Amino acid sequence: MKKIGIFDSGVETPEEIILAAGFISHRLFGDPTIEPDKVNEHIPPTHCVWTRNLLEQAIRGLDKDIVGIIATHGCDRTNREFDVWLKCINLDFMFFLNSPLKRNKISLKFFIDDMKELIAQLEDSFSVKVSSEKIKEAIKLMNKVRSLLMEISEFRSKMVLKGAEFHALVKKVQQIDKNEAVKLLEAKLEELKTKKATINKKYKKILLTGSDLDDTEFLEYIENLGFQIVIDDLGVGTKYFWNKVDENKEPIEALAKYHLEKPIHSTKFPSYERFDVIKKLAESYKVDGIINVAHKFCEPVLYDHPYLSKKFKELAIPYLFIEIEYNRESYKQLATRFEAFREII
Repeated sequence: MKKIGIFDSGVETPEEIILAAGFISHRLFGDPTIEPDKVNEHIPPTHCVWTRNLLEQAIRGLDKDIVGIIATHGCDRTNREFDVWLKCINLDFMFFLNSPLKRNKISLKFFIDDMKELIAQLEDSFSVKVSSEKIKEAIKLMNKVRSLLMEISEFRSKMVLKGAEFHALVKKVQQIDKNEAVKLLEAKLEELKTKKATINKKYKKILLTGSDLDDTEFLEYIENLGFQIVIDDLGVGTKYFWNKVDENKEPIEALAKYHLEKPIHSTKFPSYERFDVIKKLAESYKVDGIINVAHKFCEPVLYDHPYLSKKFKELAIPYLFIEIEYNRESYKQLATRFEAFREII
């Protein structure tokens, strides 16, 4: 089955439209094992390391089943780099979806109109019909995925499921056929229901937030130092399954409302809205501390950090900020900082 690749740092791409068009929605992830080479011809090294990594992969060659790309305005970097993708990547279908920053009636209409344009271009490019009924069916399927992920996520705080294992599961779901995803998640849920808490109770319970952290090995590295990620504020995490789409409303409007009513992602402003969400999660899950990780040159997360640091200090919630390169060798240099944070909390 053919795939539509998703280049999106804010998980605001309406996958239901892709499914209704008859494709697998396939989110693109970075590969921290490769070094930048061809991308240096197009983007300076002082730009976001994660988006540079994705472009490097795309120039080298994407999955052969990917027949098109949808880039969504998750951050300004994905916005501006789309022009480079148009020039460098040889695919017949490439579309930039404008996901608004503002959350009001004008923004909603704007987003709906852009989704309708996406549908029109999918229909024209691939000779398919994306009907309202097909979108409604896709919404029900994606809501099932979201419900299952919500339920499975809770096993992290029950000390049954490692945060890294859950991260790998969400990551897989974002790339496979969603009917297969439902089967996978249902089986995982049944398995977890039979398990007891086996994770060391002495591990510090943390909330993980920051850039698009898509390398599961990084989360494994953190947890192996004596932490348990009980909740997150990530695109490969809660931001992917936050609430559900209203199945009773006109489908395109329901999709637009769903994405605009979700808490803002770390790649967007304002900082105080993001703080409110993280604060509520931290209090609800009674975390021992918060770890905020920024990819090198991730401007939105770097911008938020001073404000978040100040606010969590006022609340006496331990907070650690880390800036990382996008390669696994760099993780080893962080051990001392993580260990010191564990001792503090």
